Amino acid sequence: METLRILITDDEPGMRMAVERSLRGFKVNLPDVGEEVSFDVSQAATGEEAIEKVNESAPDILLLDYKLPGMSGLDVLEQLVNRQNEMLTVMITAYASLETAVTATKRGAWDFLAKPFTPEELRNTVRKAASRLILTRQARKIADEKRKVRFQFISVLAHELKAPLAA
Repeated sequence: METLRILITDDEPGMRMAVERSLRGFKVNLPDVGEEVSFDVSQAATGEEAIEKVNESAPDILLLDYKLPGMSGLDVLEQLVNRQNEMLTVMITAYASLETAVTATKRGAWDFLAKPFTPEELRNTVRKAASRLILTRQARKIADEKRKVRFQFISVLAHELKAPLAA
């Protein structure tokens, strides 16, 4: 079983606690890849705290509120846009507009979750993100194995072709 790390960033303590409670004990079964995924949830109250936690140890999924004290969720995305990792960001907002969605997507947001949301809507969004992450990792692993096999085949072929020529 794999455990994915989720960082919930919201200035409302009740929202952070509700998300953590909704995901406590939640597991996603991915029969296509034979994986079961559980989640470890941590919290951040501000954008600055979120950036600090991401820099320390990047979560797999970032649930990021749009309206935060100090820097907004879009500012956080802008700070994190150049990071080379596979973290998926889900914007959580009650202020959804087309302009916000386009800007957030350009800065790296993967999905949106409109407030207020139900625990089931949250779990479905997390399920989609987890599935995407696991499948991406599996595809990368298969591509790496394919590259190694191709290299080994070419090495053996080159060696076998040299042997008769040397004689």
